Amino acid sequence: MVMLPCHLAHAGGENWIQRCMRRYAALPIWAQLLGSLITSATIVVILRALAMGDHANPGVAALLLIGLSPFVLLTLSFPILQLGVFTHFVRDQNSRLLDWVIAHVYGPHLAWSIRNPLLVLCCCFAFFFASTSLVILGITPWDVFPKMDSNQIEARVSYPDGTPQHITSAATIRLQESLAKVDELYREQFGTSVVRNRRRSVGQVRNPEGLGPEALNNGSHLGSVEVELAPAGQRMVKSQELLDQWREIAGEFPGAESVTFSAPSMGPGGTAIEFKLLADKDHMAELEHAVEECKLKLQEYAGVVDIRDDSRPGKWEYQLRVKPKAQALGISQADLAQTVRASYFGEEVMRLQRGRHEVKLMVRYPQEERNALRNFEEIRIRPTPGVNSLEFPLTELAEVNIERGYSEINRIDQMRSITVTADVQTAIGNAQNTIADMQGTFLSQLLAEHPHVVIRWEGQQEQTNESVHSMFVGFCLALVAMFALLTVEFRSYVQPLIILGIIPFGIVGAILGHAVMGLPITLFTMFGLVALTGVVVNDSIVLIDFINKRYRDGLPLLEAIEDAGRRRLRPVLLTSVTTIAGLTPMLMETSFQAQFLIPLAATLVFGLLVATGLVLILIPTYYVVYRRTLEFFGVTHREPGGEDHTPALTVVDRDERKLAPAESAAKYHADSQGNGNRDGTSVYETERVT
Repeated sequence: MVMLPCHLAHAGGENWIQRCMRRYAALPIWAQLLGSLITSATIVVILRALAMGDHANPGVAALLLIGLSPFVLLTLSFPILQLGVFTHFVRDQNSRLLDWVIAHVYGPHLAWSIRNPLLVLCCCFAFFFASTSLVILGITPWDVFPKMDSNQIEARVSYPDGTPQHITSAATIRLQESLAKVDELYREQFGTSVVRNRRRSVGQVRNPEGLGPEALNNGSHLGSVEVELAPAGQRMVKSQELLDQWREIAGEFPGAESVTFSAPSMGPGGTAIEFKLLADKDHMAELEHAVEECKLKLQEYAGVVDIRDDSRPGKWEYQLRVKPKAQALGISQADLAQTVRASYFGEEVMRLQRGRHEVKLMVRYPQEERNALRNFEEIRIRPTPGVNSLEFPLTELAEVNIERGYSEINRIDQMRSITVTADVQTAIGNAQNTIADMQGTFLSQLLAEHPHVVIRWEGQQEQTNESVHSMFVGFCLALVAMFALLTVEFRSYVQPLIILGIIPFGIVGAILGHAVMGLPITLFTMFGLVALTGVVVNDSIVLIDFINKRYRDGLPLLEAIEDAGRRRLRPVLLTSVTTIAGLTPMLMETSFQAQFLIPLAATLVFGLLVATGLVLILIPTYYVVYRRTLEFFGVTHREPGGEDHTPALTVVDRDERKLAPAESAAKYHADSQGNGNRDGTSVYETERVT
């Protein structure tokens, strides 16, 4: 965006200050620069307000850079133009090369395209649908928040509540030993260790989703091994590959509820696959059965690991249920619980005063009976208080069952909730494809078999949908605002559609670039598409504006399009080439900080490679279809609101010598068939004669 107005103002080289002033005073350059600035500002402002927030700050900096480009033009350009003979030599060689490209490559293809517009459009749309099918078929995976390389990894093991500490400690030692094997494997392969530090803990495990007091989970059944890796630039293996190798060598842990291997990453919280199953308390058996079916289904997908749910079983308990006889005697569930509690914990019968202190007097079973369960069924219960009231054994009034309880009970909207989570190995599987397949067939059948169960998606899936929806709404509003601004600038409702119609084809290059580099489509890819939209629209505005100018000057339609394409090839190429050259080094980066920006850079680089060629071909093709459609409906005005006329032309040579109108038209026609000067600059100027 900076190079384009600079080139347009400096075309002609000598007497640069006068040339700048005259060209800027002629209004088209300022109009193009202002239009580009306003449309780019519209995108940044709307997306900042609706979706991107502080992530749009680089866009604000880019807008300031575009606004300051005229000052750069009038200050830094003059010293650059005085570099000497070498600069002129390089410019001459580049001009010869560009002239050859125009004469033998671009010119013939443009002439053929505008004479066969429907065939060109069909081929371009076929190319577009073929490219987007790469995403639909999963060849280029869709992963809005991919797993980035990390300098820390962690393995966590969880046993049922009440598990002795030595069992958990043995599991963590086994995790450490398997990690040492992984480190030795890569040490032999690359000659250096990938592990810097490790930390083993039992009984107190950090909770990555907790804050404050909830940041730590306590219990002898919990253990973890935290590992610090070498920096990303000093190792040849990524953290996800290390985790996969560690998981494979560690193997299974009998008796463990869950064993998870993870790495901290940016992006939304939760796991790659996370959903809740809800049911009321009367259908808990149905809910638990549905959870087990979901976990078994997830095991069938390739790359899905660390499958677990948050319904962790607690300790074994005696569950009491009141019999009809007890109900007839007026005994409730609370009475049974209070009697059992008094037997083992004790019940306060009175308080004694000892000096200034008050002592509670508790009555309970002797210690030898409290430490054994053989006397549990002999507990006596009195239906009514009193010394002479009847006593009944506990088993006569209640059903006693030994069942495992729950460590925690989760509810949402007064319904019992169980969350199922799973992680995905990105090298083998894809979370989006797995979720789409489950939602397509399996979950519909599951809900039909269990009508009292409700499914609610959460975690990364929920936050991904929210982010994508917000960006989509913001981008649509930005397109509407761009359409309104372009309508005012071109005084036409169709020509802005021609410019906006080139935007989808920028996606083609981005998809192909991600496929070539083996990258998934991410949220940063969408950010790159927003930036790519600005560049493509900028090039399209320049081309459409110059075609309109040539057509209003009286040239036939096809000649006006060919001349505009040849004259505007250089600035369009300069815009794309400079952007690609600036972003290419980022594609080669291997540092941890650059991992987030590589998809954005790939979108811009490959998107511009494809979109630049499509802009130079599709915009003229669209314009031919647009004008032919107007002619078909009998609209032949060359200017909005004006009459169809061919104005006289006046040619101005470098020596400012004016020719007669007849000679002017002949010279203009002859020059339009040529390639201009060797340095790529124009030897003529055109003016309207009023």
